[in-house]
Amino acid sequence: MKKLAILPLIAVLSLSIFSGNKAEAAINNKPGDIIVTKSTAGSGIVGHSGIYIDTTHILHTSGRKNEPYPRIDTESEWHARYAQSKVVRPDSSTIGSKAAEKAKYYFKGKTIPYKITSNPTNITNIYCSELVWYSYYKAGKTFKTRNSSGNFYQPTDLVTPYNFIDSANVDYNNFSFIDNTW
Repeated sequence: MKKLAILPLIAVLSLSIFSGNKAEAAINNKPGDIIVTKSTAGSGIVGHSGIYIDTTHILHTSGRKNEPYPRIDTESEWHARYAQSKVVRPDSSTIGSKAAEKAKYYFKGKTIPYKITSNPTNITNIYCSELVWYSYYKAGKTFKTRNSSGNFYQPTDLVTPYNFIDSANVDYNNFSFIDNTW
């Protein structure tokens, strides 16, 4: 009798694990997860990024004229706007939670204008990947990126959305892909 009750549960778990449905995968997002999309006006040339501030809300800044400041979108709103996204997560849930808290502290409801600048530690102006990078920086985690020589360093110029999903950067910074499919 107990075996019969367990079979439906196993079937449900198997479907949720192996279905590959992004909506189902989204249930597992955590504060501090970094989401990156190539579904932008530049057809994936530039990309866009945001940070989960809880399990279903993403803080980002788009640079659109009608959205000049950092904003929060639900996961559904994000995916309606940016169909193709990847997600990475720090191996430490503590650092991810701290980064999410710093993102809320420094950017939620703030009127910091969008502008791409060359100093990621100066948030007088802000752009999407700088917002994510700075949140981790203030949480005590400097996300280092590879230079053209293959060495890792703290960016002193631009941080791009694709820096967060470069496999070498992900590994070096102790992050893991949660969703690595466009």
